[in-house]
Amino acid sequence: MHPASPTRVQPPDAADGAVIRIALCLNRAYTPWAATTMASCLRANSECSIRFEIVHDCSFSKRDIEGLQQIVDSRPTASIDFHPVSPSSGLNELPTTCEFGNVVWLRLYLPEVLAGVSKVLYLDADTFVLGQLTDLWDSPLGEAPLAAVANVVEPPFRSHVAALGINYPGGYFNSGVLLLNLERMRAEKTLERLLRFALDHRHELIWPDQDILNRVFTDRWLPLHPRFNSQSCFWHPAGWAVEVFGEEAVREAKRAPVIRHFEGRGLCKPWHYMCPVPGYREYRRVLATTPWANTPIEDRTPVTRMIRLLPGDFQLRAYRRLERWRTVRSGSSSPVP
Repeated sequence: MHPASPTRVQPPDAADGAVIRIALCLNRAYTPWAATTMASCLRANSECSIRFEIVHDCSFSKRDIEGLQQIVDSRPTASIDFHPVSPSSGLNELPTTCEFGNVVWLRLYLPEVLAGVSKVLYLDADTFVLGQLTDLWDSPLGEAPLAAVANVVEPPFRSHVAALGINYPGGYFNSGVLLLNLERMRAEKTLERLLRFALDHRHELIWPDQDILNRVFTDRWLPLHPRFNSQSCFWHPAGWAVEVFGEEAVREAKRAPVIRHFEGRGLCKPWHYMCPVPGYREYRRVLATTPWANTPIEDRTPVTRMIRLLPGDFQLRAYRRLERWRTVRSGSSSPVP
């Protein structure tokens, strides 16, 4: 299973060891959000040499590539490479869910796609960089295959984590921000192991790539401070994040995040009009500086504008009622919880 050959658009200008390599894995639908992630990286790390490694599923157009290239054009120390992963790589054979398509599996191919690279920082395309990445990049990995921030799991799903053989809280990591030891992963032939586990356990997965990575690397990953992956669930009033990280660490991750991660379903994304979590306004300001500045905010309608006028506590309730009404009207058999 071999990915297609990469397309090099711009070579790096700094010595390889001084470059922070950031990988994003996406399809065409996520290019506006990946562009925003990239722009936020450059804005918060103006003194660093950064190379973006864009791994995609061959759905990109020429305009997509040119737009992402434009993000780095104004920075002499920034560069970008594009790495298409073809269907013949086995990508289309991997399991998907109604919420997660096969694009989530692209990160598993990074050790092989970036064959000559020893380390890379992987970021989901719904992340937003607010601080310096140097401390994260310089985190010692030793023999560990990766470093990550633990995931906050809602109570109804904790039995799923236990079924994977993983202790909670603290033993299950979030796959949206990963510092990957590619050299170690290649030595262990992890791509083959990860793909085999995915195929053998396709009916047991809720968060496909995340479940597989956690299962294969159980107790072998290094924990990072939550400020490097400040997840939207940290703001949940139930305080589930405190169970995982402790009150002080959560407070710091919310007060001074290095990377904000807008994880969760559509409503949690900063490009959704009803996004209820902090950071969406700044995200949209940076989106407006990219070639995708005119991308419309999702679900901005006369009804949702009226809902936005309600007090904060009532907005989500009203929107959930709207979703239920839409579900009934469309005749869907899958009601919104």
